[in-house]
Amino acid sequence: MRVSSRTDYGVRALYDLALHYGQGTVQSREIANRQKMPEAYLHQVLSSLNRGGLIRSVRGPSGGHELARDPAEITLYDAFEVLDGAEIAKSHPHNTPMGMDPVHEVWHELNDISVQFLRSITFEDLVLRSKNRVAVPNYSI
Repeated sequence: MRVSSRTDYGVRALYDLALHYGQGTVQSREIANRQKMPEAYLHQVLSSLNRGGLIRSVRGPSGGHELARDPAEITLYDAFEVLDGAEIAKSHPHNTPMGMDPVHEVWHELNDISVQFLRSITFEDLVLRSKNRVAVPNYSI
């Protein structure tokens, strides 16, 4: 499965906002620094996420961005849908006169599994994954 840079940045921005959910707005500069992404490109992605209803954006010196809903209510699929128009969910028009050939049947099945997987993971799940990560001790001197 191919993930566009637009979707990767958008998911990482949503993840960052999920980590700070309930703490007020977060400025794009902070997201860009923490997630190591270009701020100018992030602005475009955040604008799409705002138009798509996944985040709220507040202008001004004390403004920033925040999730529009609880992280448990936003899935990875929602992000794909807003950022890439749910390209992953589109089927391929490779039908033969006798129906779909076996190879393309497998690609459609793989696509269906991917969509189901993306719909099963929320941003709360990602936050929990990050909190459950065990720090690896560094014994270097």
